[in-house]
Amino acid sequence: MKHFILPCALLVFGSAFGQTPLLEENFDSYAVGDYIGASSAVFSTWSGATGGDEDAQVSDEQSNSGTQSLKIFGSMAGGPMDIYLPIGLETAYEVSFNVYVPSGNSAYINVQEQLIPGQAWAFDLVFASNGQVMFGIDQIDLAFGSYSPDSWTAISFRMDPVNDRAEIFVGGVYLANVAFDDVIGGINFFGYGDGASEGLYYIDDVVVVETDDVINGLEEANQLDVAFGPNPANNFIQLSSNASNGVVRIMALNGQIVKEITATNLLSGTRIDLDLDNGIYLVELTSNGNRTMRKLVISK
Repeated sequence: MKHFILPCALLVFGSAFGQTPLLEENFDSYAVGDYIGASSAVFSTWSGATGGDEDAQVSDEQSNSGTQSLKIFGSMAGGPMDIYLPIGLETAYEVSFNVYVPSGNSAYINVQEQLIPGQAWAFDLVFASNGQVMFGIDQIDLAFGSYSPDSWTAISFRMDPVNDRAEIFVGGVYLANVAFDDVIGGINFFGYGDGASEGLYYIDDVVVVETDDVINGLEEANQLDVAFGPNPANNFIQLSSNASNGVVRIMALNGQIVKEITATNLLSGTRIDLDLDNGIYLVELTSNGNRTMRKLVISK
């Protein structure tokens, strides 16, 4: 069973990133058909068993660079492929890669907050077959983006256990900045998909490299905060912030915006009237380029 900490297990390569990466992997050094968990010094599987149904094979069907990538899918007798990249880092690092999802298929990826998988989930990223990207924590979708099926999409996770923050980019577009309060355990590439369509995707050009500190928003001095109550709420909330004004959006968990207002008196607080069904919603505040979210429960 392989549970390496990256600095102990990897050869280092030159890079244009300004730092020497701990890992650069484009899967071109393997033979087509090789099981990555059995052949690589660093990749493993969720259970640690390599070379079987849980392991993924190098493919020449798609590539972002070179001629090969890693193919991950779920339609197999032994269950979905379940590839794990152990990392085990305690300071700020960026993990980036490219993902290709064929039309009609989907992809699922999660980040672990402990080196051994299954002990603590940090967050999940789902690429639905309709081109939507859902970012979630604890099975609650917190942010939404988009991608183009049949095309390569760049993914970046900037994770900083020292400052307890993580920042996520999809296709070069900012998606979320969230709490991240443990070590960078590892990345899990799971063949399950979005739960409604078949999981099938390719990954290429995996890079792990040191990055700048990650903070809550664009400037540490301008960290955005929001508070509201009552929560659970019935027909209104009173919302305040350390920003004087901003845009408040209330979203259903499927990403639908059910209410949006521009507030100009957030320091003293503003009342937001609600006419919503019982359930869980997300309250998003955007101000001066910063964004933060909180969970809202409606119970009548």
